[in-house]
Amino acid sequence: MKNQILKKIYRAVVYLRLSDEDGDNRESDSISNQRILIHSFLKSHPEIQVVKECVDDGYTGTNFNRPGFQEMLRMLEEGEADCIIVKDLSRYGRDFSGVLQYVERILPKMGVRLILVNDNYDSLTPNRDFLTLRFKSLINDLYPADTSKSVRSHLYVKMTAGQCVAPFAFYGYLKSEEDKHKLVMDEVAASVVRDIYHMKMQGYSLTDISEELNRRGVLTPLRYKQVYLKQKLKTGFRLTEKPVWMPTMVRRILLDERYTGVLIQGKTTTPNHKVKVVIHKEEAEWIRYENAFEPVINRHQYEVVGNLMKMDTMRGAKGLALLSGLVKCGDCKESMVLKSPDKVHHYYVCSTSLYEKQCSSHSISEKKLVGAVTEAILHYISVLMELKEILAYVKTASIPRQRLLEEDKKLEMLEKESQRILNIKVKLYDSFAEEILDRTEFETFKAKYDQSLEEIRQAMECQQKEIRNLQETLEKQQEWLEYFLEYRDRTEVDRLMLVNLVKRIEVYEQKRIIIHFWFEDEFEKVLGLLETVNRAKPDRKVEAFLKGKGAEASA
Repeated sequence: MKNQILKKIYRAVVYLRLSDEDGDNRESDSISNQRILIHSFLKSHPEIQVVKECVDDGYTGTNFNRPGFQEMLRMLEEGEADCIIVKDLSRYGRDFSGVLQYVERILPKMGVRLILVNDNYDSLTPNRDFLTLRFKSLINDLYPADTSKSVRSHLYVKMTAGQCVAPFAFYGYLKSEEDKHKLVMDEVAASVVRDIYHMKMQGYSLTDISEELNRRGVLTPLRYKQVYLKQKLKTGFRLTEKPVWMPTMVRRILLDERYTGVLIQGKTTTPNHKVKVVIHKEEAEWIRYENAFEPVINRHQYEVVGNLMKMDTMRGAKGLALLSGLVKCGDCKESMVLKSPDKVHHYYVCSTSLYEKQCSSHSISEKKLVGAVTEAILHYISVLMELKEILAYVKTASIPRQRLLEEDKKLEMLEKESQRILNIKVKLYDSFAEEILDRTEFETFKAKYDQSLEEIRQAMECQQKEIRNLQETLEKQQEWLEYFLEYRDRTEVDRLMLVNLVKRIEVYEQKRIIIHFWFEDEFEKVLGLLETVNRAKPDRKVEAFLKGKGAEASA
């Protein structure tokens, strides 16, 4: 029998595989060492002639969707080879059931000889030890599962610590040469990102921006990385001979919060190490790390652009109107559109009343509205200039913290609300004791009021902290003032100034106008703190501001 085996010449495929994903990080598992081992084995087996070497470098063994493996199968099916030589069973694959299916059924049925060098297995050998082989296959299957769990845990720790685990930095940034887990700004690409945001704030549409970038000859993000940064990147999108900017590319950049310096990771996952179907996580599950790297744009610019992206800012015959997209109907909250019955006079009209007839047909002259908005903005800036002076004045005042806590109206309101809910809970217990409520109803209501009490407790703690650290709180509140005071010397309003300062403009019947500025909540908060300060230590200057321009601006 042995002489008969030696007389046959086997045409063999040498199969080599390595994957870091499976934890194959031992030197003995390297492709070169697998090759050396197999060729050393072949020296004592002249009956085997190698016809092909198939290699899968970087492919997991948990499935068989590997180019080298598939090429090997094709050769076996088409009769180009009838023998496989592998270092050991783990190199063949790590899927327990799949590997045994090949070893015990598919390959024997095809008449293919299988040799596992390190496992001392040759399918031609009589009385082969299938039990040991099955046990090894099971161990090989469990190993990547354990490795995958460890890798996921390790990546999670890195992400929560603010370390970038992506193989490449996103457009506008580079991996730090000192630490591959840190991102540093790529000034060339970052300048393009800033231009994109600036153009959007000036009123350019997505199409306008992409056409302008193409006119300038700016490389697309992918092409920039391939040509300028020499990165070997691939894409599933269909590429043209000369890639050009498209509106979708611009949109992605404008909606990418990472440009504010926040690192966002863990958006996707897979069910397990074998199933590679991508699962998109809910936003609440993403891993965020603030101030992870230098921002390309500030948070306010990002929010302004996000606000503009929700608006219809179509250009008319004379270009983009100053207030385009910002004017809303105060009643139905829909956009007001600019119309000109005589091509001379222009009016903003509620779009709902114009097309759907579901709202009153109130309108307002564009000229009058622009004038009113300009006047309101310039007045508001003057109020904030005075506010900055008041804050600087208050900073020098020495006021006992306990006195501030006693005089704070917000704390007083929260304490009253807390007491009100506590009284309700007492009545709730009484109703339960008197069997007016059953246990299910009682527990439902109790959970609801417990949650309300917890929210009030947290709000009280936050307010107490801000009062105790009044000077620090007021100092932080001054940061947003600079967005307005930047325009302190202006006498006219342009588009960029407008969108930076105004969130929306609401027009009601009788041409009543309400302008919603950015940072309105912060402004109200400062006024509240100033009122607390004035009650704790009355001051004519502070009181005059609160009664005068402060109250007027917040109305």
